Amino acid sequence: MITTILQFFGRFLLWMCNFFHSYALSLIIFTLLTRLVLFPLSLRGKRSMMQMNALNSEIQKLQKQYGKDKDRLNEETQKLYEREGVNPMSGCLWSLLPLPILMALYYIIRRPLLYMMALTEDQVTAAIEAVQALGYDLGTSAYQEIHAASLMQNSDVMAAVQAAVGDGADKLQAINFNMLGIDLSQTPSLKFWETFDTLGVWCSVGLFLIPLIVTALNFGYTRLSQKTNAINGQQAQANDSANASMKMMNFLMPLMYLWFGFVMPAGMCVYMAFSAIFSALQELVCAQILKKDFAKLEAERAQRELEAKEAEKKKKEEIAARRAAQEEEAKKNRGKKRPKKPKKGVKDQPTQFSRVGVRAYARGRAYDPNRYPVTPYRDPADVLDEQKLEAEYAKRGHKLAQPEPEPEDTAPEALTAEAPEAAVEAPAEAAATAADTPAQPAKSADELFAEIQQDAAPDQDGKPEA
Repeated sequence: MITTILQFFGRFLLWMCNFFHSYALSLIIFTLLTRLVLFPLSLRGKRSMMQMNALNSEIQKLQKQYGKDKDRLNEETQKLYEREGVNPMSGCLWSLLPLPILMALYYIIRRPLLYMMALTEDQVTAAIEAVQALGYDLGTSAYQEIHAASLMQNSDVMAAVQAAVGDGADKLQAINFNMLGIDLSQTPSLKFWETFDTLGVWCSVGLFLIPLIVTALNFGYTRLSQKTNAINGQQAQANDSANASMKMMNFLMPLMYLWFGFVMPAGMCVYMAFSAIFSALQELVCAQILKKDFAKLEAERAQRELEAKEAEKKKKEEIAARRAAQEEEAKKNRGKKRPKKPKKGVKDQPTQFSRVGVRAYARGRAYDPNRYPVTPYRDPADVLDEQKLEAEYAKRGHKLAQPEPEPEDTAPEALTAEAPEAAVEAPAEAAATAADTPAQPAKSADELFAEIQQDAAPDQDGKPEA
């Protein structure tokens, strides 16, 4: 699957080589087309990056406020991103998109016989062996194919390779790797003076300068990207102080391209150089397009900050007014005595009825003998009926607990029939007796019950006392 995809782009690159008759120009056009295809994604990532840089001041405030609480800081930062509609990852993803293209193009440039001319592995091996049989040194195994393809411009080499590949001879094409007198199939070397005899002075010096040019272009691109990500200098300064790791990456990436330039064929350097140029132009275009949008976002953010400050100011004024009212109230009540609050932990004092001897709480802390009506025990065999008992209570200055009233539908005739005539006269007699008898001092329920039982107890003859 990967081989098929790489062969598709390789065949497209070979078609451009035949159309423009220049390997370097084909790489430049390929780089430009790649940037045009990725422009919408780059624009979206650029917008996210500019919004992130605009929020640096807010993030710094959160860091000062919740610097010690990492979990709270992450939570508040995430809320800020959601409120502003910013995805912190989208600004980084678009910058990583050229890397897969760079790797794919590296394989295409390194193995033109396999991916550009669509030969099989056996045919590629046979072509390399045929070139080596003619006495040419193809160098390391990683770049033997591109060296063999550069030598195929020689008619003798082309004939030998065509004979070696057999059925794939019609797929072979001579590629012009020359750009301004520099062979782009060669790999730049730090000791460029050692290749003066084989490659020529200008070609050796040019190969040495290409990686340096690539590094300088990528360094300039990163600096331009920083300036366009931040619209004003204050935001750029905040970004530099808050993103030390990003500053380190801005220096490491150009150095990485410098290393790539001295270990890869010069054709890759052409791609990386023009990729930096087109990326810088893309940054300027994106910044110009997003300038109005960013100004609108800044105005909306300033309005939200103003509203937040007004709300906070109003809240402070309300708190100040409430405190002033409390102080005024305190001044008015300064000369008045405050009611004493009951001390916590102090228990209620026991009543006089709760004590039994030395036991102060024998009957309970809040015991009251008269809380509920007292109905002493009455033996069913006792001859005293309800009327006599009520009269006895009235004579002693107490009242008998009345039973609960009967339902309303109970017939009064039945109640009258059940009660003897004496029951009607007894209350009147008891009331008259109670009127003539002076009021007795109140007695406890126990004393009253004992007195009634003593009066009702039978004498020695077995008859109750009158």
